[in-house]
Amino acid sequence: MTEKEVTIEELDDTVKQTNEQLDLMEWKLDGGGMEIVTPINNQDVCIVNLLKSVSEVRSDYQQLRRELIEVQALQRELSTRLRTQLRLVHGKFARLRQRIAAASPPR
Repeated sequence: MTEKEVTIEELDDTVKQTNEQLDLMEWKLDGGGMEIVTPINNQDVCIVNLLKSVSEVRSDYQQLRRELIEVQALQRELSTRLRTQLRLVHGKFARLRQRIAAASPPR
């Protein structure tokens, strides 16, 4: 094997190990593990903070999405109620107009 191939293979191994560690940390942060993650170095601290941030962003996005769906449902309900009330008001005005027209003496 050439030096380049060895370096690429080592890099692949490192990436694989990092992915496994990230998966384990994410599982522990999500409450799947009872152990406390103890960062070993500054890079681990950054990774843990990044994972927390990603989890928070994902959670915030899901909450925002639920709230948006709720707001849209409320808008539809309000729109329906307003249309119903508008029809009722138009009907009342039409009946009042007829009563006034029937009650006024002919000229």
